[in-house]
Amino acid sequence: MLYLWIGILVAAVVIEALTSDFVAIWFFPAALVSMVLSLFDLPVWLQMLVFVVVGLALVIATRPLCRKFLKPGNEKTNVDAIIGKSCIVTEEIRNIDEVGEVKVGGLCWSARSEENRVIAVGETVTVTAVQGVKLIVK
Repeated sequence: MLYLWIGILVAAVVIEALTSDFVAIWFFPAALVSMVLSLFDLPVWLQMLVFVVVGLALVIATRPLCRKFLKPGNEKTNVDAIIGKSCIVTEEIRNIDEVGEVKVGGLCWSARSEENRVIAVGETVTVTAVQGVKLIVK
């Protein structure tokens, strides 16, 4: 049984190395505990029971924590910080002609009006959304 547990240890490490998500990490310590039990010539059924119990206990105890801290998802970018900011119109915004520009945070952005109205140069507007490289303003 010692070789079986060593094989499971190696398989768990290889699987974990090949994946980007925690898939087999919990079976490494479970196999390690079972391997130690096999050194004391304990019954095979007990070794397997300990493997299953330790593996499941680790999954139940740590998987939600791992998902919380390692969850891929909606990372805020610099563009997200622009939404809600006030900016100055530097080129008249006319949606029908697809022209318009605003300056926000020292940078000039193409802009379109949320309300489909013409917005004159010098007006202060608020960014309500970002579509591609254009700001939608109100």
